[in-house]
Amino acid sequence: MRAMPTHAQDRRLRTRGKADRPRVVIVGAGFAGYEAARSLAHRSRRAVEIVLVNPTDYFLYLPLLPDVAGGVLDPRRVTVPLARTLPGVRLVLGRAEHIDIDRKVVSFSRPEGERGQLGYDRLVLAAGSVNKLLPIPGIADHAHGFRGIAEALYLRDHIIRQIELADDADDPEERVAHCTFVVVGAGYTGTEVVAQGELLTRDVMRQHPGLNDTTVRWLLLDTADRVLPDMDRHLPRPPAAS
Repeated sequence: MRAMPTHAQDRRLRTRGKADRPRVVIVGAGFAGYEAARSLAHRSRRAVEIVLVNPTDYFLYLPLLPDVAGGVLDPRRVTVPLARTLPGVRLVLGRAEHIDIDRKVVSFSRPEGERGQLGYDRLVLAAGSVNKLLPIPGIADHAHGFRGIAEALYLRDHIIRQIELADDADDPEERVAHCTFVVVGAGYTGTEVVAQGELLTRDVMRQHPGLNDTTVRWLLLDTADRVLPDMDRHLPRPPAAS
């Protein structure tokens, strides 16, 4: 049975032996968490201790991940270093796993497996969203996420690999299969993936003259009757010819 910390130990979790500054713990360094830390640090002028808990040491600009997958942007261009851009904010590398509301303690695990706890006076939960697995047979076994740099680079390598496999195939039907890419979901991310993916494959195909007679197909599937269904109707329309 785990021993509960004494009142003095619990107090040290919150203050770390410093002056009586209230501690604000922010979980997550996405759009909401990053802006909360930046704004609070600017307005409080170190009157409070701000601790930011995040698995990585950077803020990731998610809307530009399709550009990373398409090879248009270097991964470093879509990240913002937390320590450099958030002066006065203490960064704790870790993933929050449990919150004890009664004791005001956040339990977390560090990237290398160590576990720790942080006491707080105020807590901001901004952990963000996760990939949603729809009830489609096989999606949990074969689909890959698209919410991080590693996943964007994996997608880019996968697309290039399919073109190279097509160039090595003798069966025309196998070539067509390798050169067919299907994206499900015509929202912002799906549409951007198709747009950047088409540019990427067009460039890669130039390096494979053996595929001159093969057409790369990108299919964008959605239950809606148009691309970008959540946006105003005039936005997805192509510009009128001049």
